[in-house]
Amino acid sequence: MKEKQRIYEVSKSKPALDEFALDVKYGLSLPRKSLKSKYFYDKIGSSLFEQICLQPEYYITRTETDILCQKLPELVSLFSEDISIVELGSGSSSKTRILFDHLSQTQNCLYYFPIDVSHSMLSESIRSLSVAYPTLHITGISSDYANGIDKATDFMAIESGIPCKRLILFLGSSIGNFEPQETTTFFQMLRDKMERTDLLLVGFDLQKNPAILNLAYNDKAKITERFNLNLLSRINRELAGDFNIKNFEHCAFYNQDNQRVEMHLVSKRDQTSHIRLIEESFTFKEGESIHTENSYKYSLKQIRKLAEDNRFEVKMNFMDQLKWFDLALFCPI
Repeated sequence: MKEKQRIYEVSKSKPALDEFALDVKYGLSLPRKSLKSKYFYDKIGSSLFEQICLQPEYYITRTETDILCQKLPELVSLFSEDISIVELGSGSSSKTRILFDHLSQTQNCLYYFPIDVSHSMLSESIRSLSVAYPTLHITGISSDYANGIDKATDFMAIESGIPCKRLILFLGSSIGNFEPQETTTFFQMLRDKMERTDLLLVGFDLQKNPAILNLAYNDKAKITERFNLNLLSRINRELAGDFNIKNFEHCAFYNQDNQRVEMHLVSKRDQTSHIRLIEESFTFKEGESIHTENSYKYSLKQIRKLAEDNRFEVKMNFMDQLKWFDLALFCPI
């Protein structure tokens, strides 16, 4: 009998800790210091992000959830046959439950392939989902996106009974964290790995009043501030750094020229921090920042062009009434 829940970890070329150390060393050595936003999401950071999603100023999660609740019957009606679900950066899979609830009414068996770099997050998510959906077949894949899709494709080819048509999910406006060239590379990779019968659902945060964006990334409860500063705390914990967290402050603002929200950690004073594991010291001038994240905001025209440039067609745009957020359904052409 097939296992209903399992996790497969794709081997990496180098240990995660070594990669973290190398990226920190490189980023803090740049003339304009930066750190990769993917390192926000250790166990503490992931928990803080879940709290951010509940803040009244942070409209993204609840808006996307509302769209899913309202538009899913229309989305599901587009499927003429059973599908398998592959989710990139699945996290807690909370919004995906809405899809399970709808598909369980039309499909006898549901197959779900969550892909996430965090093995612990996958484990927690699968445990929770297996209780809520005892008939759901889950194969969690701890991997980057490209290797994860390959592994999911392998499983589907080997095991009988799994629907070949796939709905690939990339929710939460995660696409906004990619730089423009990274976005192009990402969509080219997806297109190369997708069949003509597959579909891709991507969450895009749309351009809007900058005041709304600035509030969303500077919540009154200061959860986003703690989330940003935790990046330095993680360096202290995992790489034996000696950053004085009180000497840095959170800064987030909308950059109109680049159509993105930027997050920074700004040094409050002249200071030097040492990271023992990489045997490097880094000096900061008062007012100097570490650039920690970009979150690009899109127009519908940009989304269409992104699709066309990478051999996709936008089949549907599912939006809220205010047109703050778009779940774009892409089909390969």
